[in-house]
Amino acid sequence: MKKILLPVFILFAFMSKAYSQDALKEAIDNFHTTLAFTYHPMADEGNFEPIKAKSHELAEKAKSIEEAYEKTKKKPKEMEPAIESLEEQCEALDKVIASGADNETIKTRLSTIHDRFHELEHAYYEAFPPK
Repeated sequence: MKKILLPVFILFAFMSKAYSQDALKEAIDNFHTTLAFTYHPMADEGNFEPIKAKSHELAEKAKSIEEAYEKTKKKPKEMEPAIESLEEQCEALDKVIASGADNETIKTRLSTIHDRFHELEHAYYEAFPPK
């Protein structure tokens, strides 16, 4: 019986680690999708409507990254500052948009979020290189 349980336990531990890493990757990808559909209209066309409509969603997805990171077995310390900053900046952007911020304020904040996201993405791929 013990001979069966040990391999099952090892397999479960490996799958749990892989699953938590996959959840983090999925959260990062989900955030990136929303960011792309809000940042590029603003940066490329001067269209602020997508970010005004989706700022709360962007903040929620930033929070999802932090939650997925906390569940990840391997927590690369290089990612922590970027995740914390991203979440704070997205929440702040959502609040200023809700209070009627002008487009220049939104542009500055969303550009900072965009840059911070790419720092996070780089740190992720440093910690978990594609196979």
